[in-house]
Amino acid sequence: MTSTQQFWQFFKALADAVPGMKTVTRSGGDKMDRLLGSTRSEDIYPATFLLRPKYSLEENGAGLVTAWFDATYYVLCSAQMGEEADEDSAFDEAERLASTLSVLIRQQEDGYKTLIDPMAKVFMEPIQMVNGEASFGYEVRQRIGLMVNAEVYADL
Repeated sequence: MTSTQQFWQFFKALADAVPGMKTVTRSGGDKMDRLLGSTRSEDIYPATFLLRPKYSLEENGAGLVTAWFDATYYVLCSAQMGEEADEDSAFDEAERLASTLSVLIRQQEDGYKTLIDPMAKVFMEPIQMVNGEASFGYEVRQRIGLMVNAEVYADL
């Protein structure tokens, strides 16, 4: 298992646990093509979409390695374009779901296997996507540390 695979398992379990979340998926890189492809064939909303995160490795000098993931994920809800009340409702629902997920992530802090930098902020930016259908939501950026000794030292 790679460090990124470990992060995906961590993230997916929490995103799936958010009440009301219908779809949790991820990218193959830094693009949203997998999410866009799904919207053409099925009803996926509300949806969370994780971009493959960049990370840095930090060793504490005693053989414990932490991967600090700079995660970017999107929480999206659908709405009728041009219907202001519907758009506002979609933004509100996406914000509620994104806030719930960010809190669930922060609650995983255990000081050993999962670390959340207390000085790191959670950034939430409203976004709108139009690709055959309209979705409204939030881009969320959050820094999360996971212990990755097994992944880093697996092949040594």
